[in-house]
Amino acid sequence: MNTKAKPFIKWVGGKGQLIEQLEAKLPADFDNWDDATYIEPFVGGGAMLFYMLQQHPNIKRAVINDSYRDNVMRSIKSWQK
Repeated sequence: MNTKAKPFIKWVGGKGQLIEQLEAKLPADFDNWDDATYIEPFVGGGAMLFYMLQQHPNIKRAVINDSYRDNVMRSIKSWQK
């Protein structure tokens, strides 16, 4: 797994370096789930969000949150490009 998700902004404490460890925590049959929803409580720079959306086409919806509202708006704008 060499795919490196690119966050839309550099974010202190971002999950970009943890993607492989977080991916390993997913259920083994995750890609077989139909119509999955990804929930990201702390979007930060968006690295994990964009990685999940790129690597798992079965994710049909994403619910994102962050205590810093601008991060949520940047995520939406980056994904729409």
